Amino acid sequence: MAGPVVVAAVEIYLPIIGINDSKLLSAKQRFLLNNLITHNSQQLSIGQASNAEIDHLGLSVALELAYQRCLEKITFDLVLTDNFRLPNLPYIKIVKGDQLFYPVSAASIVAKVFRDQLMCVYDSFHPHYCWHQNAGYGTPAHKKALDTIGPSLLHRQSFL
Repeated sequence: MAGPVVVAAVEIYLPIIGINDSKLLSAKQRFLLNNLITHNSQQLSIGQASNAEIDHLGLSVALELAYQRCLEKITFDLVLTDNFRLPNLPYIKIVKGDQLFYPVSAASIVAKVFRDQLMCVYDSFHPHYCWHQNAGYGTPAHKKALDTIGPSLLHRQSFL
């Protein structure tokens, strides 16, 4: 409901025990694995599209923009994605790619940790939304704050 959409690209060959879809890991596991991934990657890049871009372009186009921003910073022959189509780029997409492709799992962890940390920074400016706990997702506390004080400039108006 709030904040940017964030994607990451990771080129990694060293097997790290525990890497999996970020949604299947605890915050502590993600944080520890993120540090290992960051230190052991050959290439790592993050791209994002703002909440305003999501509202203006729609989520799919904003996500494509975040991918473009991410991938322009690295070199690659082929991109593996979690069921996302990348026009004009060599890619393989698969449903649940973040559970099946090791580099996609690693990238999902990096993107999630980056976004969660960013939302904690935003929380220091907007503490009433509890972003340090909900990372901008639609939890009951977040929805209650929206009902009470309304949206901030970081909210996705098209999601409200």
